[in-house]
Amino acid sequence: MADPSASGGGFLRYVRRAFAQRWNLGLFGVATAFALLSPAPDALVPIVLGLEGAYLLGLVSRPRFRQYVDAQEAAASRAVREGTAVDLYSQLQARLSMGDRQRFQRVVDRCEDMRRLAKTAHATATPDDNLRESALNRLLFFYLRLLVARRSLEQFLQQSNRAELQSQRTGFASRLAGAETAGDQRMVASLQDTLKDLDTRIANVDKGEKDAQFMDLELTRIEGKVNALAETAITRQDPGELSAQVSAFTDTLSLSQDVASQMISLQDLELAAADAPPILGRARARQVN
Repeated sequence: MADPSASGGGFLRYVRRAFAQRWNLGLFGVATAFALLSPAPDALVPIVLGLEGAYLLGLVSRPRFRQYVDAQEAAASRAVREGTAVDLYSQLQARLSMGDRQRFQRVVDRCEDMRRLAKTAHATATPDDNLRESALNRLLFFYLRLLVARRSLEQFLQQSNRAELQSQRTGFASRLAGAETAGDQRMVASLQDTLKDLDTRIANVDKGEKDAQFMDLELTRIEGKVNALAETAITRQDPGELSAQVSAFTDTLSLSQDVASQMISLQDLELAAADAPPILGRARARQVN
């Protein structure tokens, strides 16, 4: 009897995977061909179909088979996400200035140096190393995205002249006063709309400057957290203490992402959606190979 958890859409998904097994397709094909070529195909084909249906139902009802299917699909989905994250990682690095690229690489090199020192100080690896590496990958990826976002803000501010915008606003405000005195409603409406747009542009520049200041502070803060977490590879803290520290780092990272995602300049980076690629350690080496 099939497990209730295998009902509905999930049930059909498991049936398709069971039917698509190579050996099942081979045996089913041979049996169907034999039945069709036999003297009594009308009798044998329904029997073959019935046996195949009973086999599929029996296989799908087994928890181990469903777990196998779930594991295979999860692995495929994980591979797609990792590939997407690696592509995004390369794209983001290409958008950095030379100075920012060197700054990011210095932080990565610092983490790798701590890993090498840890190997010389401690003969065996521990599960904590994987926990630390995963957290460092997340912190480094967010650090990279902040560098790219700050670069975009710098380019926007370089192309924006607040003094010029304010001068234009003063001039148009004077013309608006003249148009209101003359009673020219067409000119008044046009100038009012122009002033509204200038106010919006000036506000964007002001917000961009504040966002740039916030990013400078966040970059320094995240860089410090990366270094602090990387150094725990040498000290080999108590597993419970390390787990709490990693949780605290990732909690502050989530908060930083929530704040950063509210900035106009960060919307195109999909901060919450992108998974961290393997930047450090063995996972990175496997990706390169």
